[in-house]
Amino acid sequence: MRNCLFIIPYFGQFNNYFQLFLNSCKYNQDYDWLIITDCKTEQYSFPKNVHVVHLSFNDLVKKIQSKFQFKVDIPRPYKFCDLKPMYGYLFQEYIGSDYLFWGHCDIDLIFGKISDFLTKDDLYKYDKIGKLGHFTMYRNCKEINEAFKLPLDGNKRYVDILTNPENFSFDEEHHKSINNIFENYHYSIMPESFEAGLYTKTSNFRLNFLNNDWTYSIEKKKKNIFIWNRGKLERFILDYGKIEKQEYLYIHFQSRKMKVKNTNNTIFKIIPNSFDDLEFSNISSSHFPKSKHFNLHYFTLRTYNLFVKTKRLLRRIFYNAN
Repeated sequence: MRNCLFIIPYFGQFNNYFQLFLNSCKYNQDYDWLIITDCKTEQYSFPKNVHVVHLSFNDLVKKIQSKFQFKVDIPRPYKFCDLKPMYGYLFQEYIGSDYLFWGHCDIDLIFGKISDFLTKDDLYKYDKIGKLGHFTMYRNCKEINEAFKLPLDGNKRYVDILTNPENFSFDEEHHKSINNIFENYHYSIMPESFEAGLYTKTSNFRLNFLNNDWTYSIEKKKKNIFIWNRGKLERFILDYGKIEKQEYLYIHFQSRKMKVKNTNNTIFKIIPNSFDDLEFSNISSSHFPKSKHFNLHYFTLRTYNLFVKTKRLLRRIFYNAN
């Protein structure tokens, strides 16, 4: 039995480092990925553990509609974020009984070695691994696959989600989400998180962390670089002349714009605006950035978020008026 099948419906153009994402999947041979997309994929090299199903957005919506007796409202691909906790039910034909878990993840990340962090004991202990939408795994059984249907505060939350075109972050956080359902019904959630989540409000690399009380902490500024080496993702930190090393399950770029020089490298370094060739074999203090990177990432992201919020507000006004 395989460990997990990650399911990714994706419509539109893949990002410019999608091949690096695929390469990082390749080094996790005990995990599989299924990408459902309308994108042209001929230009990419897909490893054997990444499978592709070509399907239009409208056809996938029809497929989902067939699973419910009420009318679903899925007007755009971004709405699939709310549907992520339902994938075990929606895509059971692809999962079958071949996997211990099914899951979902984003493509704006690079994986390290998953098995370095998730042991076989973990896979048999927890019903849910991960709390955020960009990486989550669910135990593959009927009870967990349909847990999204369980009432929350006496209300069928999933019906509200599927019949309203707005996004509710049902896949993550702690506000009437799938996490609340799992807590209320005493399913086991792995408390640890092994991600390198990049803070969006700075051009340089700073990590933010989800605390147990569902607040976030942001680390202080520090000189650091990431190195991906044949499936291993490591971060090197320069602290008062000493170099510390940390390993991560994945790094999440959160839509950060990145330059790519070579998508075939089996070893590369990751700096705040680029995937670069690794020109040294041993890390020394001279290899850390000596100045701040300025790539307009924060300003671009804030402008885009404002645009999205304005669109959502206008849609909500229109929806309520009708």
